[in-house]
Amino acid sequence: MNGVVVDGAATILLCALHLLLVCIVECAPDGAEVLRFPGFDGDLPSKHYAGYITVGNQLNKRHLYYYFATSERDPENDPVAIWLNGGPGCSGLNAVVYLLGPFKVDDNEDYLINGARVKLNPYSWSKVSNMIYIDAPAGTGFSYADNTDDYIVDDPEINADIYEFILKWFLEYPEFLPNPFYVIGSSYGGMLVPVVSLLIDEGLEAGTKPRINFKGYSIGNAFTDIRIDNNAEIPYAHRMGLISDEQYKALKKSCHGNYWNSSIPDCEKNMEDYMKTAGAINKYHVLCLPCHFVMGITTTTNLNNKITQRNSTYGEMVYETDCGGAVAEHAHGRRRLPERQHPPDSIYCCDYNHRPSMLFNSESGRRDMHAQPIEVSGIWERCTKRLTHRVEERSLVEYHLNLTTKGYRAFIYNGDHDMVVSYLATMEWIKLLNYTEIEKWQPWFVGDQIAGYAIQYEHNLLYATFRGSGHTVPEYTPIEGLEAYRRWIDGSDSL
Repeated sequence: MNGVVVDGAATILLCALHLLLVCIVECAPDGAEVLRFPGFDGDLPSKHYAGYITVGNQLNKRHLYYYFATSERDPENDPVAIWLNGGPGCSGLNAVVYLLGPFKVDDNEDYLINGARVKLNPYSWSKVSNMIYIDAPAGTGFSYADNTDDYIVDDPEINADIYEFILKWFLEYPEFLPNPFYVIGSSYGGMLVPVVSLLIDEGLEAGTKPRINFKGYSIGNAFTDIRIDNNAEIPYAHRMGLISDEQYKALKKSCHGNYWNSSIPDCEKNMEDYMKTAGAINKYHVLCLPCHFVMGITTTTNLNNKITQRNSTYGEMVYETDCGGAVAEHAHGRRRLPERQHPPDSIYCCDYNHRPSMLFNSESGRRDMHAQPIEVSGIWERCTKRLTHRVEERSLVEYHLNLTTKGYRAFIYNGDHDMVVSYLATMEWIKLLNYTEIEKWQPWFVGDQIAGYAIQYEHNLLYATFRGSGHTVPEYTPIEGLEAYRRWIDGSDSL
C-alpha cells in the first residue's frame, strides 16, 4: 500500500515538473510569440516573443517595446539579461540585427530591389542566455508615448521607466523569476546600467514584488564619468601613435590634463592643431576606415553615401544621410568642432541605417514583430530624432562602488581600439574604487590566441580588454565577445 502511495506521489511530482518545464518555454502573454522575423527564411533558433509593456501613469502612458529571445542552450535554467542600448534613443533592435542578437543583416547588394534580408548570427549571446532587448526611452524604435511631452527626457526618467518595465516584464513572464538576472549594455548604456541595477537593489531591499533574482551587471566601452571619459582621448591618441611626442607634450603643458573644457588660449590652439592631425580618424575603431560597411548602392538608385555632420548643443554626433534618416551617437559632452575637420564618411553608412529601416517599417515586418502601425508608434529609425535629451554632467563611479561592495558581479570591458571611450578612461575610473587586484593584468585566450587582457579585482569585479576590437565589441570581435560573455555569465570571475 505504501509503495502505491509513493509511486502516485512520484508520478504527481514528475507531472508537475514536466508542466513547469513546458511553461518555462511555452508560457507567455497571449499573442506574444514571434513566428516570423522580417527578412529571414527558416525556423527561429529558439522561442522568440515581442510586444509592449506600458509604464507611467494614467495621464502619461509610455509604451516600451521589447524583443525577447530565449536561450538556445537551456532556457529553463540559463540567466536572463536585459540589453540597454546606447544613444540614448538608439533602438534595441540594432543590437538584435547588428551586435549580439540572434540575427545579422545580410550584405546582399540587391537589397534595394529584392529587399533587405537577415541571417542567423552564430555568435548571438542568446546562445547562452535569455536576452531581452528594449526600445527605451519612449520615442525610440517602436516605443511611443501617448503624450508628446514625454519625448523630452533625462536619464533619471529613462532609468525609472526601465526599472518599471523590468518589474512588469517579470509579471508577464513569471516563469523566469527563478533565473539569475543581469543588466547589461554598452556605450551610453553605461549611464543607464549601473543606475537601473541600483534601483533593482533598492527594490529588493524594500521588498518590492516581484522579487527579481538579480545577480549583477556588465558594460562595455561605457560612458561613466564625463571628465575622465573625455580627457582620456589625448593620452590614448598619443599611445596609439596618432600624435607626436612633441604635440602631446604641448597639449599636456597648455591644458593641464583638461583637454575638453579648457578656455586657456594656448590649450584651445593646441586642441585645434590636434584635430587637424587626428580629426579624420574613425574614433569608433582607429584602424578602420571612416566607413567599413559595404554600400551595395549604385548610381541608378539616386542614393549616395554623402554623410554630413551636425552638432547638437551637447556635442552629440549626428550623421545625416539622404538614404535612411539620421544616426546618432552621443559623444557625452564632447567639444563641438568645425565641420571641415571631420571626415566626409562615417562608420554608419547609408545601408547600415537603411537596411533595418526597410525590415522594420514594412507593414508585414511590423506585424510579424508585434509592433504598432506607423500611424501609432511612428517610423522606426535606428536612432530617433524625435527625442530631446536633457544631458546631466555626472559621474557614476559611486554607483559601481555601491553595487560591487554589496556583492553583485560586474564585468567591465573595452575594445582596445576604441577612442570614443578608451580603455584608459575605464581603467582610470576603476582605480578610483581602490580595489585590490586578485589577478593582475594578464592575457586571456580563445583557443591558442590572445583575445585581450584582463584584471580580476576583489568584490567580484572583472575587467577585460578585447584585442583589436572597437567601440562595440560584439560587432568587431563577435567570437571573443560571445566567449567572454559565456564564461562570465556561467559564473567565472576570471577569463
